Amino acid sequence: MVKKKKAVVLLVPGFPADEQDSACMPFLQQFCLAFLRIRPDIELRVLSFQYPYKKGYYLWNGINVYCAAGRSRKYNRVLTWLNIFVQFLKIKGEYNVTVINSFWMTECAFLGQWLVQLFKIKHVVYVIGQDALKSNKYLPLINFSKMKTIAMSQALVNRFYDSTGFKISQIIPAGIDPDKIKATEKKRTIDVLGVGALIPLKNYLLFTELLNELKRDLPEIKACIIGKGEQAQVIKEAIKAYGLENNLEMLGEVPHSDVFSYMQQSKILLHTSEYEGQSTVIMEALANGLSIVCFDIGRVHVDGRIWACTSKEEMYRKLKELLSVKQTFEPLILLTNDDMVRAFLKVYEI
Repeated sequence: MVKKKKAVVLLVPGFPADEQDSACMPFLQQFCLAFLRIRPDIELRVLSFQYPYKKGYYLWNGINVYCAAGRSRKYNRVLTWLNIFVQFLKIKGEYNVTVINSFWMTECAFLGQWLVQLFKIKHVVYVIGQDALKSNKYLPLINFSKMKTIAMSQALVNRFYDSTGFKISQIIPAGIDPDKIKATEKKRTIDVLGVGALIPLKNYLLFTELLNELKRDLPEIKACIIGKGEQAQVIKEAIKAYGLENNLEMLGEVPHSDVFSYMQQSKILLHTSEYEGQSTVIMEALANGLSIVCFDIGRVHVDGRIWACTSKEEMYRKLKELLSVKQTFEPLILLTNDDMVRAFLKVYEI
């Protein structure tokens, strides 16, 4: 009897449509690439529930991905789950699936718990953000004691406990790919940078308000916002209303490698988000030498590099202070993607 190759199956809400789709879940992309580097002997399969919007199998950097193309349609949810279930059966028929890793504590974990009960497979679930909130409708439907739950930060551990009464026992932060952090002689011509989805939670209207106030003291201040989202037009209107057309540029969505390039031309990351699990963009900004001004949300703690503020006024004072002194831009990598994957492999026990 031929021994089946071991496999790990990732259940994910979405995955890049192709190798050029670098802006789609960059954290998950880096996880998969690091997994391939570290354990090429284990088959890694990805089952995506909602995105891309084309149903079927495709190859991404040598990894077989199946997408059910649910498109986040409520009426299509059960059919999407059935498609994922059928594809999992096919993978299990071909490989010795030892672990299902669900990203995040949403429909992926909900379906994952049924699969592991049926087939007696280890289930690992990674909590990274809004899935820790009470508003997550899947939380009452999931039995946390039947899975290994990991959080991205201590803040998420605390929030998840507040929401569920369940204490997550392990934290694995997101990592950085050090090969993408290259030495540069670029001048830091961007004073303040913002990176993230243009949605209410990320609070970019506050970003424009702070730039408007800083402009009074620093009329030549230069800032950029990278990202796309539902509030793009509202933010553009705010820029025009404040007269910031020459100070604040909206760059839209750019490839992930270009985000790093912009970071290497910037001095400060202003992160106005009202909630985060563990902000990957903060880790990336540290690795590219920036100082960070943010609210005290899910984050790492680095004295002298990250300033957590409690109000708009405190943010303004800290930004003005940092822009009035000479700064150094030493890269700081706290955790690599390979470190992150090795931590997961210890949990997988494979």
